[in-house]
Amino acid sequence: MNRLHSTILALGFFGFLSFGNAAFAEQVSRQQILEALTAQPKVMSLADKLRLNRSLTLASVEPRQTIDLEVYFDYNSAEITSKAEPQLDELGAALADPKLSGATISINGHTDGIGGDAFNKKLSERRAAMIKEYLVDNFQLSPSNLRTIGYGKTRPKNKMDPNAPENRRVEVVNETPRTHAQR
Repeated sequence: MNRLHSTILALGFFGFLSFGNAAFAEQVSRQQILEALTAQPKVMSLADKLRLNRSLTLASVEPRQTIDLEVYFDYNSAEITSKAEPQLDELGAALADPKLSGATISINGHTDGIGGDAFNKKLSERRAAMIKEYLVDNFQLSPSNLRTIGYGKTRPKNKMDPNAPENRRVEVVNETPRTHAQR
């Protein structure tokens, strides 16, 4: 009986890990976004730098402040849905905060693994561009401080299931070194 309980518990935990992200996804607050994008990066050990960088130039490995956000789009569309607007409003408010004044922010679009490489790359680029347009129009953010990149399906969040919904996301990265972001 004890073995049965352990098996059920293990299956339940696996189910939560597999489906928990999509089922329990919550909106990320402006404060959470701001903290993620302004947090002091962890100082990397030499072993960490070597593991992340295969070249001999260690100076190029620099941790960035980043956060993944679920921004909803209709299938095969780059149009921002009304369901996505609350999360984008939180993002816009965070990016408008004086703590990020002068920061260069990268808006990285990602798709799931369904569809061809070229199609998903273009779709992720269009989605990132639409988010940038929304932020500039609604929060008067400088377009020169927002850059967009579309990665398509090349960088899945869930590597075990490339078609998983959590791979359809927007990654927001503060590209500015910490010393320059708070002027």
